[in-house]
Amino acid sequence: MRRTQIYIDESTYKTLKKESEISGKTISEIIRESLRGKINKKIDNILRRTKDVYGIWKDRELEVKRFVRDLRRDRKL
Repeated sequence: MRRTQIYIDESTYKTLKKESEISGKTISEIIRESLRGKINKKIDNILRRTKDVYGIWKDRELEVKRFVRDLRRDRKL
């Protein structure tokens, strides 16, 4: 585990302090859990979106050389 330092405003500190007293967890534990939850949610969203588009072009036949040539049509090589 790495040690780091953050700055938070007074109202956030008071909220974390109350939550700490209620839950019996340290402020650090509460912050770590919150960050972990946010990161996991982001990862889950990325995976869900990836699954949504996976195979979207599976029925298309694509000639790669022709496709690239068409993209570069206006360029001189």
